[in-house]
Amino acid sequence: MSGARDIHMFRPKGRPTTTLDRGRILAATEDVHLLEKLNLHTLEGAMDFGGGVIVRDAGPRKTYRVETDEGVLFVKLHRDVPFRRRLALMGRKSASPAHIEWDAIGMLRKTGFDVPEPVAFGEDISLLGCPRRSFIITREVVGPQLDHLLEKGYPNPNHISERLCRDQLLHDVAGMVRRFHSTGFYHKDLYCCHLIVTKDPRWGRPFFIDLERVDRDFPPRRRWLVKDLAALNHSAPATVTRADRLRFLLRYMSKTRMDINVKRCVRDIVAKTARIAAHVPKYG
Repeated sequence: MSGARDIHMFRPKGRPTTTLDRGRILAATEDVHLLEKLNLHTLEGAMDFGGGVIVRDAGPRKTYRVETDEGVLFVKLHRDVPFRRRLALMGRKSASPAHIEWDAIGMLRKTGFDVPEPVAFGEDISLLGCPRRSFIITREVVGPQLDHLLEKGYPNPNHISERLCRDQLLHDVAGMVRRFHSTGFYHKDLYCCHLIVTKDPRWGRPFFIDLERVDRDFPPRRRWLVKDLAALNHSAPATVTRADRLRFLLRYMSKTRMDINVKRCVRDIVAKTARIAAHVPKYG
């Protein structure tokens, strides 16, 4: 089967939006009826939402998986942004976490990256500082997490050689992460579980998810690039060998062999990976 891809499938479709609840909510126009059915068309209704299944509970931030007749939605609620977090967001034009994630999704879609389809976001009106309450709704990306996919071995739907199958996946993911960084983006939580792999004629098509902390600088700070690479390294399962990891890094750095720059990057990634492994998360 040919490895060529139709470029039209990668062009994001425009989503006309409209405001709801006196300007506190921005929603995709075609999804307003769905929000009304779920009572998510007002900020108060969203903050009181308790439907679906909780898939992430991080104290004041909860994420619900909601099954509807029109597909699965993820509803992420920020019911009370902690004071330290609000201070950290002061440099982001006082936007709420949901607003930041909504903007990140929009920027990434325009830049050609695969991300969840945005449905709506809402936030309190705040004249001073980050709003304490906000929410964002996205559609489900159907497929396994990259780490779960790799735990079963490298996917090989076209029955090619094992080496070629490994090289395809490493080449594609490394190239995607390189383009992500070279266009100024960094994720800050780029674990394998935040790459969802959908079906594709080759081996799969990865989507970035959990984009609340995504930021963009020109050029991006090296510490965040190392953190992204270390997060991938830490979360990759044992089926990804040391040789695989080195080939991934060489592809990411557009190198064909080890040199002083690659060795420095390896040392930094290994050191950061150890710090990530020693970190105890605040929420399970």
